[in-house]
Amino acid sequence: MPLPLVFGVHNHQPLGNFPHVIERLTRESYLPFLEAVKKEPRFRFSLHVSGILLKWWEDHFPRAFDLLGEMVSRGQIEPVAGGFFEPILAVIPREDRKEQVLRHKDYLRRSFGVTPEGLWLTERVWEQALVEDLVDLGIKYVVVDDRHFLVSGFEKQALHGYYLTEAEGKRLAVFPIDETLRYAIPFWPVERLERYLRDVALRGGRLAIYFDDGEKFGAWPGTRKWVYEEGWLESFLRASAQWQEEGRVEIITFSEALKRTEALGLAYLPTASYKEMEEWALPAKRILELKELTRRLRVEGTHFEAFIRGGHWRNFFVKYPESNYLHKRMYRVSALSRDPQLFDQEARLALLASQCNDAYWHGIFGGLYLPHLRQAVWESLLEAEQKLRARGKEEIELVDLDYDGREEVVYTSPEAVLVFKPSYGGQLVEWSSLGNRHNYGNVLTRRFEAYHEDILHLDQEGGHAEEEVSSIHHLQKRPSAEVVRALVYDWYERHSLMEHFFDPQRGLEDFVACDFGEWGDFANQPYHFHRSGEELLFFRDGGLYPPGSERRPLLLRKFIRLRRKGRTLVVRYELEYRAQVETRCFFGVEMNFYPPFMAHGQGRLLVNGRAVDPSAPFETQGNRLTFTDDKTGERLLVKLPETLRIFCFPVRTVNQSEKGYELTTQGLAVMPFWPLDLRQGKKVELSLELEISKKRS
Repeated sequence: MPLPLVFGVHNHQPLGNFPHVIERLTRESYLPFLEAVKKEPRFRFSLHVSGILLKWWEDHFPRAFDLLGEMVSRGQIEPVAGGFFEPILAVIPREDRKEQVLRHKDYLRRSFGVTPEGLWLTERVWEQALVEDLVDLGIKYVVVDDRHFLVSGFEKQALHGYYLTEAEGKRLAVFPIDETLRYAIPFWPVERLERYLRDVALRGGRLAIYFDDGEKFGAWPGTRKWVYEEGWLESFLRASAQWQEEGRVEIITFSEALKRTEALGLAYLPTASYKEMEEWALPAKRILELKELTRRLRVEGTHFEAFIRGGHWRNFFVKYPESNYLHKRMYRVSALSRDPQLFDQEARLALLASQCNDAYWHGIFGGLYLPHLRQAVWESLLEAEQKLRARGKEEIELVDLDYDGREEVVYTSPEAVLVFKPSYGGQLVEWSSLGNRHNYGNVLTRRFEAYHEDILHLDQEGGHAEEEVSSIHHLQKRPSAEVVRALVYDWYERHSLMEHFFDPQRGLEDFVACDFGEWGDFANQPYHFHRSGEELLFFRDGGLYPPGSERRPLLLRKFIRLRRKGRTLVVRYELEYRAQVETRCFFGVEMNFYPPFMAHGQGRLLVNGRAVDPSAPFETQGNRLTFTDDKTGERLLVKLPETLRIFCFPVRTVNQSEKGYELTTQGLAVMPFWPLDLRQGKKVELSLELEISKKRS
């Protein structure tokens, strides 16, 4: 009997990816793979294409869409479902989860006349609670990594076949992807791959199971040359035809395997994902400790390795507060969209789009670190909210929005959403314009990542060349000197209306380095909150701590009045100094903005009407900053009561991608500041105004 090789490919592009990138990947990877495989009709395989990519093909690249349809109709491709917008199914509301899968199944049925039986589990994030919902949705099987089984105690040699699991008496087939094959295809020479398949058969394996990213066939670094120009895929397809003719290996789909082979037994799997994902979900320092533990125990590549695990996918929400905030905002809008009195079909679709997984986490790919991906999710989320709040009124609520046990002040209107965090400096953590579907607070904090340690220790002159094309997880990466210089970390999260009392000897470079001699205990510390009519009051009885000095008490009151349905903020400060000794320092109000021109490149930053270059740090003087959006005509203005010194710099992070280490601009940090001469009993009043408006014609 021939050994069935169950072959699957997963193709996906995130919401918000640039059209030219999707087209390039289609031309370099997805399309040539389909065209090559089409020539070998006995090569039958399963294919998952996310709804986002499928719809893009249908609208912009019908050649790929039509070819897929042709291969499905002749039975060469088995379409595999997923969540339409490629969410992590386990972490979205249950009703949304069901709708995501049903939408994808229905789209495949309408487009290609086939109702899929299998499901590609995004990032292979498995939780047992999924079983009941998937079975109710008509799903007969899912695929996960063999690691999911190994950490449960299964032996590697017992995973060449599928198992059954159940929840609430409902049964689902689970295929374990062979990690060896996942790293072998397409990186091993075909002869070596053939020897491995022969070994699986000799050991009594019922199935050889492969399912992995389609980008490996031409899009990952070095693979276009290896797979197509040097002929790996052609050799593999020719060999597979010979294997089938000789009755040694048969290439089949997952549905065929389900019908033709019996399950190996029952399995219950823990919450899990693939090995690298579990590592990335850990805090950065714990990643380094995990690697050190693995090195010391020398278990890598042995059967003991399964017992050393990383973290839980949901802990990305702990590791990255920006991800958690976006996720919990999604929860809030999801609940709003399911209110029968507010139901809007377009709002539901936009809400589901905002659940696309890529912008919620970070590993080897940019993900959360890519502003255009976060921007796309925010646009979809705010599109849904704008439609749902169109007939609403202004409201101010106290809500634990981010689920951290402390309440936020949430303002909503048909035109804007503003969120203040009393427990964290009374900062403005979100200011969204619903009409423009833009969150001006979409800025990422500069923080230490485990791979930064590698940057600091890499040989700047390069390493050894690879003899073979490498898996993306093992690629050599060499940082530039600019990248090394940019390894700067923030000691607070980058929001707005953050109060700094700082050393008057410090300058712009210190502000950029987030090391400007902070004297106050206000920036990210708890404030009290009180509401008086339309005015919000945040106050803290804190202090100043000049070097070598005792605490100098200071009461800070921050009054915020919201006008024009949340499109204008009038901010007023009262400082009451209570120490006997005089203090001279600077008082700055830091704001971190992601202006629309950073999202689509149409607009400018003006200081007192004069354009300035925001791509490099600068110090200026003025009383009016304007962030213009030439695409929509919307402007964000910072109005100061007098001419002040202002620091400004682009917030840049060092993050890794499939190509190496990258510098990514996450937003603009702006801080106007006043010189203060504080004496006992002296009260100081300061103010500024923020406004979102439409450009006058």
